[in-house]
Amino acid sequence: MFQPTDQSTRVSELPAGCSFAESDWHILAGFWHPVAFAHEVTDRPVAARLLDVDLVVYRTGDGVTVARDLCPHRGTRLSAGALRDDMLVCPMHGLHFDGTGTCRRIPSMVNPEAPMAAKIRLHVHQSAEHLGLIWACLKDQPIWPLPEWAGLSDPALKTVYVPSDTWHAAASRHVENFNDVAHFPFVHLGSFGDADSAVFPAYQVTQTDYGLSFAVDYTEGGNRFPDDVKADRREVRYTYELTYPFSTLLIVDPAGSDFVHYFADTVCPVSARETRIFQQLTDTTGDPDADYWIKDSLTINDEDKPLVENQRPEDLPLDTAVEMHIPADRFSLAYRKALATKFGLGAPLAA
Repeated sequence: MFQPTDQSTRVSELPAGCSFAESDWHILAGFWHPVAFAHEVTDRPVAARLLDVDLVVYRTGDGVTVARDLCPHRGTRLSAGALRDDMLVCPMHGLHFDGTGTCRRIPSMVNPEAPMAAKIRLHVHQSAEHLGLIWACLKDQPIWPLPEWAGLSDPALKTVYVPSDTWHAAASRHVENFNDVAHFPFVHLGSFGDADSAVFPAYQVTQTDYGLSFAVDYTEGGNRFPDDVKADRREVRYTYELTYPFSTLLIVDPAGSDFVHYFADTVCPVSARETRIFQQLTDTTGDPDADYWIKDSLTINDEDKPLVENQRPEDLPLDTAVEMHIPADRFSLAYRKALATKFGLGAPLAA
């Protein structure tokens, strides 16, 4: 019911009830993570959650701000408030905050010209509007750059946004599944998988400046590409480009035409075992059929989601001896090793 009387002297970055190991939280807090589609942040504040931290995302004339979803006056959720006079207004007492998080007005004050207390300001985080998304970093200095996505960064190509979804699974489990090729003939028979294409050629994983990359050839069941090639099955080349920790660009290049499909998948680690999925796509037609491709994407996601949500252990094993591996796991092995050795995630438990 009550906090201790010395609570103001206790300072911790970790959110209450943090679901991450403390060392993992501090490392992940240094990355950029998506928290909303940019087109969602308009004339109302948007609630988001990242690494167990509740956030409010709002747009003013100065751009987009990401802050703790907490009014410093009485702890009200600011995402339940409104935007008025180009400021975020608290729904309980009407305090007005500008794009820097500074309180500019307290309606109940008799003298509106009186100076504001310095501590009546929002806890604002690093944010960026990039590639159609709002990204946030919970540390003062990001440790890794934002992703750059071919195709989707081309203003001449229309971007299609897949409705976001929440998966009850670790972000790392989703990323591994998105970059896993060996499950296609078994999981995706209702979409693009081919039951006769279970064998995958050996592929090489390349270390890049941004993360990992690999390419693999596959025969898709059916023909889902609008390139006028008449065929019941399509030979395609998939190129995966992962930006650490959780963003992947998939480039799909069907044989026999100049058509190229670009599909970006990035995720917000809401908590250690809850993940919000953000996906967008385009292609070299310049004007993809939004209804067709959204339906295609949601069908594929619905095939993957229950399997990923039920994987055990729920946390991704970074000790590569915990699970057995097959040759098609080259990406996941490189990914797990990099998370552990490059960034220090999954640090051993104290003795």
